[in-house]
Amino acid sequence: MSQELVLDTDLLRARVMNLEYKHLTVEEIKRIYIEETGSNPPTQIHVYHSEDFKSVNVNDSGFDGTIIHFYDEEKGINQMYNIARGSEIQEKDTWKPLDWAYNALGIFVGQSKNQYDDALRFEEIVAQKIIEELKQKGATIELKKIGLGHSQGGNHSEMIQLTKHLFDQVYVINDAPPNVYQLAYVDLDFRSKLEEEFGVNVSTDYNIIYSIPPSELKAFAEEYYKKQIDERSIHHLTSQEDMLYAVSDVRGFIDIGSRRVIDTNKDFTSIKDLVSKISDKDVRAIQLYLSQYSDVYNEKGFDGVVQAMTGVDIAFIESLQDYETMDYVIHAGDIVSKANHMIDDMNVKIPELMENVAILYKNLDPIFSVFVELGYVTPEEKKTVLTEVKGIEEDVASIQQLLRKTFNWGMVTPFLTPFVTDDILQWKASIEVLFRIRDKVLNILKRLQIIQENTINLQNAITTSVNAHSLNEVILALARSKGRTYDEYGNLILIKKIGETEIRMNLSSAVRIYQKGLQILDEKEAVLHEMKQRYSYEYVEDFEIQKQKLMKKIDDMEQNPWSYQHLLGQFTYDAEQVYVLRRIDVHESIPPMDPMIPHIFETMFSYYEQEISKGKELVTTIKKSFEEFFEQDQNVSKIFDLRY
Repeated sequence: MSQELVLDTDLLRARVMNLEYKHLTVEEIKRIYIEETGSNPPTQIHVYHSEDFKSVNVNDSGFDGTIIHFYDEEKGINQMYNIARGSEIQEKDTWKPLDWAYNALGIFVGQSKNQYDDALRFEEIVAQKIIEELKQKGATIELKKIGLGHSQGGNHSEMIQLTKHLFDQVYVINDAPPNVYQLAYVDLDFRSKLEEEFGVNVSTDYNIIYSIPPSELKAFAEEYYKKQIDERSIHHLTSQEDMLYAVSDVRGFIDIGSRRVIDTNKDFTSIKDLVSKISDKDVRAIQLYLSQYSDVYNEKGFDGVVQAMTGVDIAFIESLQDYETMDYVIHAGDIVSKANHMIDDMNVKIPELMENVAILYKNLDPIFSVFVELGYVTPEEKKTVLTEVKGIEEDVASIQQLLRKTFNWGMVTPFLTPFVTDDILQWKASIEVLFRIRDKVLNILKRLQIIQENTINLQNAITTSVNAHSLNEVILALARSKGRTYDEYGNLILIKKIGETEIRMNLSSAVRIYQKGLQILDEKEAVLHEMKQRYSYEYVEDFEIQKQKLMKKIDDMEQNPWSYQHLLGQFTYDAEQVYVLRRIDVHESIPPMDPMIPHIFETMFSYYEQEISKGKELVTTIKKSFEEFFEQDQNVSKIFDLRY
C-alpha cells in the first residue's frame, strides 16, 4: 500500500525547512504539523542533527543538515525526510562566507565536493541507524526516503538523487541548480560517458570541460540523467524573483524535474534580463579563473583561496593587530621579512586578479545602457558611475606605483646597520608613502559611496532578488492565498478583512496561551484536590478517629473495670483484697470540632475553585473568539484541542 506523505504540501515542507535553520525540534514539528493540517502527527517522531554525528563533518566542509523520521504503525507510515541546509551568509562565529564559497567553487565551477560527500555520509549513517532500530521493533512497513532542501541544500538533495538515486521523492525550494561541471567532478560514470561523447580527456585536464559548447553539454547531461532516474521524482518550487533562478540559464546549469513558479513580490518580476546580458565567453573566463583555486579551497578552505588569489597572508596580518609600538621595533626584522615576501607575492597575483575582475567592467558602458533602458538607473546616474569607476582605476594604478616605489627600497631592518641615519630616513619615507596609499584608499571609498548612491534602484532590484531567495518569502507567498501569514518566529498569524480594516490574530500564541493555561489550571485543580484530601484526612477524619478511640477506651473501662485496678494506687496484699475496683461509670462530654476550622478551609477552597473557574472561562474565551472570528476555518478549533 502506498504511503501518503506526512509533509504533503509545499507550505508544510517550507515551514519545516525554515525552522531547520534554527535547530528543529520534535515539539516544533508537531506544532507546525497541527497548525497546517488540523490533525495529530504520526505517533513517533525522531530528529537527527548532523552536528551530533561528528564523523560527517571531519573536513569542516560547512555542511549542516537534519533528518526527521516519522513512524506510525496504525497509519502505515514509515518516512525519513533528509533536509540539507541551504547557504548561510557566513560561517558560524566568523565573517567568512564558507557556504557561498562552496556555491562558487563547488557548484558554479564544479571542482569541490566536500559538502556533497558529507551530505551523503550523513544520510548513510542515519539511514542505517533507523533501519537497525526498525528491525529491532519488528517493523514491516517499507521505509520511504524523501529529500528536502533550500538553496544550496536543494543542490545537495538533487545531486544525491541524480548520482545515487537514494530518494523516493525530492522537493527543493529556490534551489541552486545542479551544474554539469559539478556532476562531472562528482559522478565518474557520467564523466566517462561525457569524455566518450565529446572526445575529451577531462580526467587529465579538467579545465578542458569548459571549452565544450555549453548548450551541447547541457543537452547531453539532461538526456543522460533523465535516463538514470524518474524525472517525476524531483519537484522544484521557485520564486520567479529568486536570484538563483535568475542565473539558472548561465552556462553549465541543468534543469531536471517539475517546477512550480510562484510570485513572491507583485511589484517586482526578476533580474533575469540583467543576468542575460553577461556573455557566455565572460562566464567561461570566470570559471577558468576560479577553477585554479578549487584544490586550494578543498585543502585550506576560504582563507587559502583568499591568499592564493591575492598573495595576502591573512594570518600574518591578523597577528599584527595585537602589536603595540615597541612590538613593531622588537619584531621589525621579522615583520619586514614577511611583509616583503607578501608584497612580492601580491605583485604577481593582484594584477592577475584585477585582469579577471575587469571582465565584469570591460563592457560597463553598454551594460549600464541596458540598465538605463530597463529603468534601473537614469542617464545622469550612469554618467556619474562611469566617471567614478574611471577614477577608481586611476587610484588603483597610483597605489600600484606607490607599492613598487616603497618596496623597491628593500625595506631593510631599521636601526640595525652601521648606517643608522640612512635606515631611519628610509623607514620614515616608507611610512610616509603608506600614508599616501591610505589617502588613495580613502578616495576609492568615497568614489564607491558615490557609486552606491547612484545605483540605489539597481541595488534594490538585486536585494529584492536576494530576499526572494529566502524561505520566509516563499512561505509568506504560499500562505497569502489562505488568508494567513507568519512572523519571524514562525508563529501562524490569521488574517481577516472587515471592510477596509485588516485584522491579524496570532493563532500560535493563542494556542500556546490556551493550552498552557489549561495545563496550569489542571495543575491547580490537582493541588486543590490534594489539599481537600489532606484537610479531610488531617482534620475531619482524624477528629472522628480520635473520638472513636476515646469512646472505645471508655467502653473498655466500663466493661472491664478490674483491668484498671492499678488506678486506685498501691496497697498491701491484705488491703488489695478489700479495696477492689468493681465498677467504672464515665460521664463523657466530647465537644464538636471548632466550627472555625472547617469555615476557614471551606472558604479557602471556595476561593480557589472560583479562581480556577474564572481562569477556565478566560482561556475558553480565547478559543471561542478565534472559532467565532474564523468560523469558516474548520482547523482552528482542532488546533486548540490538539496538544504538542
